[in-house]
Amino acid sequence: MSILGALQAGVSGLGAQSSAMGAIADNIANMNTIGYKTNNVSFSTLVTKQVSSSKYSAGGVQSHTSQSIDSQGLLSSVSSTTSLAVSGNGYFVVNSLNTGDGTWAYTRAGDFLKDETGYLVNSGGYYAQAWSLMPWDGTESAATVEINGIMYMKAYKNDNGETVYINDNIVDENNLRGINLSNIGGTATPTTQIAFGANLPSGSRIGETHSVSTLIYDSLGNPNNISLNYTKETANSWGLNTSIPSGAAAINLYTNDGMVYSSIGQMEFTEIPAEGSTIKINNTIFEFVNNPDITNGYAIGNGSTNIAVNISEANSVRDVIEQFLGAIELNIRDSGRFVRDNNAIKISQSLTGDKLSIDCSGTLACVQSAADIDKSSGLSNGTFTVEAIDNRIKNCASIDFNVVNLNDNITIDGVKFVFGPNPDPDTPTPNTVYIAYTDNKNQPYTPNILVDKLVKAIQEAGVSEPERFVASGKTLQIIPTSTGENIKVTNININDATVAYISGSNEVSGDIPTEGISNKFIYDEVEQLGNKIPAIMFNSDGTPKTINVENMEIYWANGAQDMTGEVKMGDGVKIRINMGEENVSTGLTNLSGGFSTGYINQDGATFGSYAGVTVGEDGVVTAVFSNGETRPIAIIPLATFVNANGMEALNNNVWIATTESGNPLLTQATTGGAGEIVSSSLESSTVDLATEFSNMIVVQRAYSAAGKIMTTADEMLQELTNLV
Repeated sequence: MSILGALQAGVSGLGAQSSAMGAIADNIANMNTIGYKTNNVSFSTLVTKQVSSSKYSAGGVQSHTSQSIDSQGLLSSVSSTTSLAVSGNGYFVVNSLNTGDGTWAYTRAGDFLKDETGYLVNSGGYYAQAWSLMPWDGTESAATVEINGIMYMKAYKNDNGETVYINDNIVDENNLRGINLSNIGGTATPTTQIAFGANLPSGSRIGETHSVSTLIYDSLGNPNNISLNYTKETANSWGLNTSIPSGAAAINLYTNDGMVYSSIGQMEFTEIPAEGSTIKINNTIFEFVNNPDITNGYAIGNGSTNIAVNISEANSVRDVIEQFLGAIELNIRDSGRFVRDNNAIKISQSLTGDKLSIDCSGTLACVQSAADIDKSSGLSNGTFTVEAIDNRIKNCASIDFNVVNLNDNITIDGVKFVFGPNPDPDTPTPNTVYIAYTDNKNQPYTPNILVDKLVKAIQEAGVSEPERFVASGKTLQIIPTSTGENIKVTNININDATVAYISGSNEVSGDIPTEGISNKFIYDEVEQLGNKIPAIMFNSDGTPKTINVENMEIYWANGAQDMTGEVKMGDGVKIRINMGEENVSTGLTNLSGGFSTGYINQDGATFGSYAGVTVGEDGVVTAVFSNGETRPIAIIPLATFVNANGMEALNNNVWIATTESGNPLLTQATTGGAGEIVSSSLESSTVDLATEFSNMIVVQRAYSAAGKIMTTADEMLQELTNLV
C-alpha cells in the first residue's frame, strides 16, 4: 500500500539524516583532533520494484558513511622537535605497544612525545615505528642508505649483541622498532666511512702529489689526523697512500677485491729503551745494549746472538733511532722502507717489500708494545704486521745483493757495471762502468753501500729513466714507469744475489725475462702501465672511470678497538673510503685548474652527551650531542596504500589495513610518491566548521521534512481506519 510505503520512506529518511547528524557531531567534536579526517555521509535511493504503471510504491533512502582519509590537513608549527606532520602522501607506522607486539596501525597524528621509558608515543597511545640505522659493515645484502655521503644500513643489535639486518618491506616487530631516546646516551663512536670530493688537477706533472686531510675517530673517541695522498702516475690515473697517526701500529688500504694496495706501520719511542730490551722484525731480534764491545754486530753476554743496537752513547731517542736504523739497514732486506720521523720509525711498504712481522713487546719504551690486545685476557701482545702489497696488482723486480765479491757485475740496458777498479784505466772499456769496491782503508764496502753506489752510477751512465732504479738497503728495486721502455737486466754475475720479478700475478720467478722488465702488465684482463694498478683512473671528461681502492684497515696501539672488519671477534669495521661514483662527478674529478677540496664527510665522534634529536624531511632521525656531533639513528618510514580511503578506522585516530585498502608499502619520505615529514609541526583536522554548521542546517531541515512525511502518512492511515 502506498501510504504504508510513504511511512517507511519517512522512517528511512529519519534514519539517514540521523546518520548524517552523527557524522557532523563527530566532525565538530574532533575539529581540534590532530590528524583527524572529516567523516562524510552520502545518500542513495532505495527503489521498490513497480508492479503497476498506475500506482507508485515508495522505496526510501539509505546513507553511506565515508572518511576522507587521504585528504591533507593544514600544518601548524609547534615547539617540540618530535612533533611531526606529513605533507603529502603517506602515514606514520605505529604500534599499540612499544615492543611492537601490539596492533599495527597507521596515522597522521604525529604529536609524539617521550613516555616514561623514553619511547616516542602520540596522544592516542600509539608508538612511532622506524628502521634502525647502523654504519654499513660492508654486507652486500644489507639495505643501505646514503646520508651526507656516508653509507648506513638498516639494522640493529639484538639482545645477544648480534646484528639483525632489516627487511624494509615488512611490517613486523623484527623489522620495525620503537624509537627510544633514552637508549642513545652519550658515547664515542669510531669512524667507519670517509666521503669526499676533490679535483685532482689534470695539468699536474707525473709524480706530483696532492693530499686530502681529514679527522678520524677511534673507538675511544680520540680524534686523529690522517692524509690521503694522491700521486699522479699517468695522464689520467693516480695512486694512493696514507699517513699514519700517532698511536696506530699499522694501516692497510685494500682494493675492491680485498687485495692489499698499500701498507704502512710505525714504531714510536717515548724514551731511550732499557738495557737488554728487544724488538723482533720477522726472525731477526734487535737488542738495545749499553756495552760498546759488540762482536760482528751481535750483542755479547749470556751467549746472545741478537743484533746489537748500541745505546751507550745515546743522549736522546733520536740517537737511538739512528743506531737502530743502521742495524736494520745491514740485516733487513729492502731496508729503505724504514725511515726516521722525529721520535718514530715509519715503515712504508715498498713494491718489492716482503711481509714484515714486528714484535715490540720486549721494549716498553715503544708505543707499539701495546698493540694487538687479546680479546679474552685484555693483555697486549705487542705485535703487528706490515703487509706485502698483493702480487696481482703490481709490476716490479728486485735484486738482493746479499754478498758482493770483487769484480761481480751486472748489465743494465747494455751498460756493464763492475764492482772493482778498472784493470786498465788508460784504456776506456766501451759500455762499462767500474764502481769502487773498497774504502780508503782497503776494506770492502757493505752490500748496502755498494747498491747505493750502483744506483748513482746508473744515474750518471745515461741509462733511460734512471729514477726507475732505487736503492733500498742491500736491495735494488727496479720499478717500471708508464712512459719508459722495457728495462733490460742481463748477466747478473753477483756471487750471492736473490732475484725476484713480479708482473700482475701471484707467481714470483727467480729470473728476470730476457726480453726485459716491461712497463706493461695485465690485471683483471686489462693491460696496465707502470708499476701498479692505479687507485683511481679517470675518463676523458674528468669523471672516474675505475675506482680500485675502497677500504682502510687500522691496527691501534692506544687501547682502541682495531678497525679490521672482524666484528664477530670484537674488532670494529674497516673504514670505507668513498671517492665518488664511476662515470659521474660526485666525488673526485680530474679537471683543469688547481687542486681543491669540495667536501669532506666522515662519521664517528669523540665523547659527547646526548642533547636531543632532529628529524629531517626524509624521515632521518638524527641524534645531537653536546660536543656538536650528530649521528643518524633511525629512519621513520611512511606507509602508502593503493586505496587509503579503504582502511578501517580504530579508536585514537588510527587506521588499519584492509583488503579494500591493500597492503601498505613502506617508503622513505620524499621518495616513491611519499610526501615529506615536517618536524616541529602538526597536521590539523580537516574539519571545516562553517561547512559542518551549514550541513547541520540542511540535515535538520531534511530530518524535519522526513518527520512531516511520517505525521502526514499517519493522519492518512487514521482517516482510513475511521472509514471502517
